[in-house]
Amino acid sequence: MKTQIVAILALLLSASFACAEDKIVIGGSGSLNEELVDLAKAYMAKHAADMVEIRPESMSTEGGLEGVRSGRFQIGLVARPLTASEKGKLVYMTIARSMAGVVVHKSIPVSNLNEAQICDIFSGKIKSWKDIASHDAKIVVLTRKRDDSNTEAFRNKMSCFKDLVLTSDAIALLRGNEVLDALDKRPGTVGITNLGSNFRDHENIKAVSINGVSPSAETVRNEKYRFVREQGMVTSGEPQGLTKRFLDFMLSAEGRKIIASQGAIPIR
Repeated sequence: MKTQIVAILALLLSASFACAEDKIVIGGSGSLNEELVDLAKAYMAKHAADMVEIRPESMSTEGGLEGVRSGRFQIGLVARPLTASEKGKLVYMTIARSMAGVVVHKSIPVSNLNEAQICDIFSGKIKSWKDIASHDAKIVVLTRKRDDSNTEAFRNKMSCFKDLVLTSDAIALLRGNEVLDALDKRPGTVGITNLGSNFRDHENIKAVSINGVSPSAETVRNEKYRFVREQGMVTSGEPQGLTKRFLDFMLSAEGRKIIASQGAIPIR
């Protein structure tokens, strides 16, 4: 009898571990959040026994890394490659590239800016839209409280932005979604944001062309639009089980199509 009880307990524990392995939690940077939700739905429609949970809130790249380190996430979303000090046991995989852009309210009659104008706006040298277009409104620069990967893309690719000190009048917000919300509601504002799914959810904003080149998947692929950044995922060690199956699905033809549907450029 005792042997039977032990066997039953072992079976129950084994089943409980199996169930635990059939669920993964993903969180971190919010840049690919909507794409991940669509990917999870498509994957689970094919694999009913697997559960993929996407944390809806944006927690930044650092939040994704910490979530994986602590075991809260099986996959962490990050908006840049890992630094040497961050790697440790973490494994990084590039999933897509996304565009960073200069974004303004649609009421501003500006569709193109050159690099000098962009640097003068963000440094505070140009303070009114009337100096660029026929629109007499004060320029309000929006930024993040800490450097983010979108701004970093401009520092890496635009020479006058590399060491630029942002105007002291800039309004610093915590998250990328807060910048997008403020741009959407406040005419006169300008900011550098990700041009993915969250950008598309805001009706009152637009991304301007830079030096006559508009941000698009085509101009990124032919390298005419240079302000892009990597979107990746991290796991604790080499991915196994459901984690690996889901990542493999993301890199499949169906997965890449879902990623591309929201404006990101999937890695082929």
